[in-house]
Amino acid sequence: MLCLLERLPYFGHLKSEISDLKSLAESISRQLRAWADSLQNSPITGQRYLNDNTKRREEQEKRADAFLKKLKQARVKPGAKA
Repeated sequence: MLCLLERLPYFGHLKSEISDLKSLAESISRQLRAWADSLQNSPITGQRYLNDNTKRREEQEKRADAFLKKLKQARVKPGAKA
């Protein structure tokens, strides 16, 4: 749209503002592309990638972490119930 506006004579008096907006839009576009690339190359996956196996594995890891935490607490306080 900005390229079109820049060519129309009706908006001739706004050329500098349109040029500034184009530069800003290009900068934002580059930043968004870099962010999207970093997300694609990230080991972090989103909710849509969670299937039954990964959900089960995550739940097992949470239970294991909770169990290890209880063990550590029991070691710190001898005689304490886990």
